[in-house]
Amino acid sequence: MKTWLPATASSLLVLVSLASVSCGGGGPSAPVTVTTPAPVAVATPTPAPTPEPTPEGEPPVTNNRPPVRITARLYLVEDAAGRRVDYETTKNGTPIIPLGYRFRVDIVAKDAKNKETTGTGHPEWTFDPEHLIDIVTFSNEFQPRLRASQRGEFNVYATLDKVRSNTITVILGEP
Repeated sequence: MKTWLPATASSLLVLVSLASVSCGGGGPSAPVTVTTPAPVAVATPTPAPTPEPTPEGEPPVTNNRPPVRITARLYLVEDAAGRRVDYETTKNGTPIIPLGYRFRVDIVAKDAKNKETTGTGHPEWTFDPEHLIDIVTFSNEFQPRLRASQRGEFNVYATLDKVRSNTITVILGEP
């Protein structure tokens, strides 16, 4: 059976044992002085302030009042390597997107006070003709990523809370 003594009792026991060993059983001996080292003060480091994360782009829209108008636009065009590129246009200003390039369309909905809103429902997208594109991702329902897969004239618009956006027309491939 092991007995655990408090630190002071075990220190006293060690001192007594040392004293009896050093006595050698003979005459008087000098008292044993045990010095306890002074505690070392350790400075607690002040933690570096953690910076607030910087939001990417615009702050999220929290308004969900019904929209009164929706504006659709060609947001950006990326080459096959994912680099943002400028695109050519036809004489009348219609964007031309090369085959294999990705592009994003975007809608911005505004309420009766002309404030940006997410509305109360989900955008419904219409792609016409749909077979000319591949849908890359719909991770942001207000900004789908598409890829030009076949040559032709392509139209896209969105409807949110029964309000329809303008139609965007692009030429996929050569005009």
